[in-house]
Amino acid sequence: MAKKNILGIVGSPRKGGNTDILVSETLKGAGKQGARQEKIYLSDLQISPCKACAKCIDTGKCVIEDDFHIVLEKIKESDAIVLGSPVYCRTVTAQTKLLIDRIEASQIIKSYTPDGRARFLCRLKKYQKEYAKQGMVICIGDSSSKDILQQTADIMHCFMRDLGIKVVGQILENKLSEIGDVYKNKPLLAQAKAMGKSLERAMGIEPTTFCLASRRSTAELHPH
Repeated sequence: MAKKNILGIVGSPRKGGNTDILVSETLKGAGKQGARQEKIYLSDLQISPCKACAKCIDTGKCVIEDDFHIVLEKIKESDAIVLGSPVYCRTVTAQTKLLIDRIEASQIIKSYTPDGRARFLCRLKKYQKEYAKQGMVICIGDSSSKDILQQTADIMHCFMRDLGIKVVGQILENKLSEIGDVYKNKPLLAQAKAMGKSLERAMGIEPTTFCLASRRSTAELHPH
């Protein structure tokens, strides 16, 4: 069986920060089982805001020429995604939100059922292999409550769900402010590695939660 490709996406603007470290630890855990890993920093890329021009509706091709297309191709080719973002102002970072907006606008097709209900289909499904893509979410904060952490993670959950990606694990943790604080939390580092190890075993297994807060419904958060 061909090796899986796991893409780590760091939504934090701080390289070497706690989000970056946890994404790296998760990739290391997966790498021990032979998966190929790649990590990208959204802060290194030039991704412009969605212009709501609607030119992508028919083709799925965004007309803005920037690095968004690089990330989109990497997502298409990946078998699993590890997405990490700290909480900024009760939501994901600006870098993460730019990616989410551009993906949702260009890759999600909206249609209506005969009774008038909206239906959303993902263009990326045709790029998937014989199995569904897997996803993992990492969301951390400083003084954010567990509810705010989960609310922010839910945005990333919705993003992955819209792309047909099955979220099979998540990490939520607060009290991580200064760069390197995560190294003081050995159990959390161990969780990240364990989550990575589970990624390659995720096919056909019910979601494994590496979560320090109870799961909330995403109904009120999801725009669809």
